Amino acid sequence: MSISVAEAARQLESRGLLERWRTDQSARIIDLVSSLIGRDIPRDLADFYRERIRYIVQYSSILPVWNSYVGWRMPGDDLTRFLHHDVIPLFSDGCGSRFVLDLTPGVEVPAVYFIDHAEEDKGPNYAVGSSLGRFLLLAGDHDRAFDEAWPEKWELTIDPDLHSCPRAPAIWGAG
Repeated sequence: MSISVAEAARQLESRGLLERWRTDQSARIIDLVSSLIGRDIPRDLADFYRERIRYIVQYSSILPVWNSYVGWRMPGDDLTRFLHHDVIPLFSDGCGSRFVLDLTPGVEVPAVYFIDHAEEDKGPNYAVGSSLGRFLLLAGDHDRAFDEAWPEKWELTIDPDLHSCPRAPAIWGAG
């Protein structure tokens, strides 16, 4: 069963794990990112921008911000930095690494991957969500799972398809 980005965001917000941007700049962001990648963005990415997600727990979103006085404030080169890997960043882990969405053409429901800053030239290191909605829920429970010593592969209870992401293995198979 799939979970939408909107439903995942609603669940996380109800638990106090998600903070939103006050203003809705999603239409501008969708247009800008589409022009940066040279094609329409995946539906899940458009939905992500429409949800105005600023933070999930400690992960900050990577978005351009429009200001009517100065125009775009870009998050450095983050939006285009990984396009050669056919991914776009969604969140920073706070230590230089990124959670990224697959942009492979023709993929209807793109997976989310982790790129370690020390190995970013290699592309995605491991899968962190078989869809953006499921990734959001996993990110929301990550610290709790660690603190409460949830069993190995607990992620499969939220995302049973995590082990079948096409571009990289799930975290437990990444070596």
